[in-house]
Amino acid sequence: MQSLLTDLVVIFALSVLAAVVCHRLRLPSAIGLLLAGVLAGPQALRLVRNAHEIELLAEIGVVLLLFVIGLEISIADLARLKRYFSVGGSSQFFGSAAVVALLLLPLGLLPVQGVYLGFVVALSSTAIVLRLLQDRGELETPHGRSILAILLYQDIGVVPVMLMAPLLAGVLSPSAGTSTRGGAGLVTIGLLLSKILVVGLFCYAAWRWLVPWVLERITRTRSSEAFLLGVFMLCIGIAVLTQSLGLSLALGAFLAGFILSESEYSHQAVAAMLPFRDVLMSLFFISIGMLLNIPYVLGHPLQVVLLTLAVLLVKPLLGGVASLLVGLPLRQSVLSGLALGQVGEFSLVATRAGVDAGLLGQETFQCVLAVAVLSMLATPALVAASPGLSGWLACTPFGAWVRRFETPGREVSAAVLEHHVAIVGFGVTGRNLARSCRSSDVPYAVVELNAALVRQAREDGEPVIYGDASQPAILELVNVPRARAVVVVIDDRGAARRIVELARRLAPAAFILVRSRYLREVETLLALGADEVIADELEVSIEVFSRVLARMLVPRDQIKRLIGDVRGEWRRMARHLAPEATRVNDLRVVLPQLSTHSVALQEGNSLVGLSIARSGLREEHGVTVLAVHRAGQTLANPSGDLVLEVEDVLFVIGPQDWEPRLN
Repeated sequence: MQSLLTDLVVIFALSVLAAVVCHRLRLPSAIGLLLAGVLAGPQALRLVRNAHEIELLAEIGVVLLLFVIGLEISIADLARLKRYFSVGGSSQFFGSAAVVALLLLPLGLLPVQGVYLGFVVALSSTAIVLRLLQDRGELETPHGRSILAILLYQDIGVVPVMLMAPLLAGVLSPSAGTSTRGGAGLVTIGLLLSKILVVGLFCYAAWRWLVPWVLERITRTRSSEAFLLGVFMLCIGIAVLTQSLGLSLALGAFLAGFILSESEYSHQAVAAMLPFRDVLMSLFFISIGMLLNIPYVLGHPLQVVLLTLAVLLVKPLLGGVASLLVGLPLRQSVLSGLALGQVGEFSLVATRAGVDAGLLGQETFQCVLAVAVLSMLATPALVAASPGLSGWLACTPFGAWVRRFETPGREVSAAVLEHHVAIVGFGVTGRNLARSCRSSDVPYAVVELNAALVRQAREDGEPVIYGDASQPAILELVNVPRARAVVVVIDDRGAARRIVELARRLAPAAFILVRSRYLREVETLLALGADEVIADELEVSIEVFSRVLARMLVPRDQIKRLIGDVRGEWRRMARHLAPEATRVNDLRVVLPQLSTHSVALQEGNSLVGLSIARSGLREEHGVTVLAVHRAGQTLANPSGDLVLEVEDVLFVIGPQDWEPRLN
């Protein structure tokens, strides 16, 4: 017992160290836990001696993980992502399984083994991918929703995959004859279906009557301990029931979570179970790392590397195709495919189920484990490289060919769009801006990447087109070169950067406003050409403290002063001043025919020695001097008496097509 406790202390110490290092390196903690397990395992430093007991605890962690996944999956979520889930999830899952099974046949595996391993490899890492998306703030982007739906599909699909293992293993088992084997197979399938029917009927009764009745009486006690124990009881009880019927513990845990997810107590159940899930999941990843047979990897380096490269080529390709089938443009499809390119943690659980059923051998498990570890380690690099790769692909003939199948739908007539507002994104902010423009008789056009939103907006009579605004052709469809203002209000920060850069190139005189989630994005967007960036972090914090202080009866003028101080402090930090008065650049919105120009005065220029009033710049050249840069200093709003000197730089405002011809 003391030895087991010592091993647990070592494992938790390694977990803490791995979590801290991964946080510093901005990597998912699962990667650090895997490497920590490899180092602590019997093939490396041998820090853990009771590997079997740790593996049993890790299996409990997997059961709780499936329970929490069931809790977090609701019918409402599936309905919200129904197209991504049904079309994208099915095509990725079954397409990957079919292609992988075909590729494995030349390696000497039996067809049933190839099919099972195809489904195993089709599974991706929910823990790693969702963490990366959260860190990058991309969960609510179009490709983020596609990835989430496909991961949900895989998480649900792992349960029937594990149920397939004993069924497929029965096909491999020797039998007296072909007819006997066929009859036994039919009996096995019939028994399995009857068991699933019994479990389904029980789950329906539990969802409809049993679970609400039990939880209602537990919550009446107002005891958090009783609630936690009741949740554990339901999870383990339903899991044991499914196991007693010859099904898996994991299936029962998932069903228990799904039943609870449709009750009014689901949020409290998730909050109660998350700490246990996180602790036991760390045990799972470390135990998986300890199972890696380093001599096997060193003895088959070429095989492991080639299989890993094949996975990193095939899975992103099929994941990208699945996103294209959903209707996402090429860029978002590439981002989705590369994020789903690894072999996941549930692949290892399913492979272990195949080994236990006699379908697969230990060598196959070691090979899958090695490929999974290497592909997980490669995931952060793939995700980081995906924006650049998607941009490169968009400029190739392949990108042009794919765009031929991207139908923007009913296009807004570019000919009638002029001096308008181009809105990129039709979420809450985009809809409110469109409504304000419509009520103020300001012309506008919208680009949106969510097909459902586009269909609904068109039914409401909105001038919306479907398309990826990070592509020049889409921006030209809403005539961005003739727009007075471009407003970018999307959650995809990579796409926002690309759109700002393109919009500034297409419309040098337009006012570009961007909404960003994070303050750290502001300087980058300003450098790319945005005129103003509104950061949610800053605005929400101001709204929060101003409302709290108002409730505390703090005088309104003092609150306004504090708001000014906060905004001023941020502007100093960002090295960007955005006064509330109209700036020179803002004049382009109401006076699009004007622009700012700079003129350097050289020796012999006729203006040298003349005052601004006597220079005739306004009367003869039609421009007004805004500032004079002299000897490292800028003289703003200079008086008419200022005498111009050699090497002065004049900043003037005048017609957009004005060219300085001052001799």
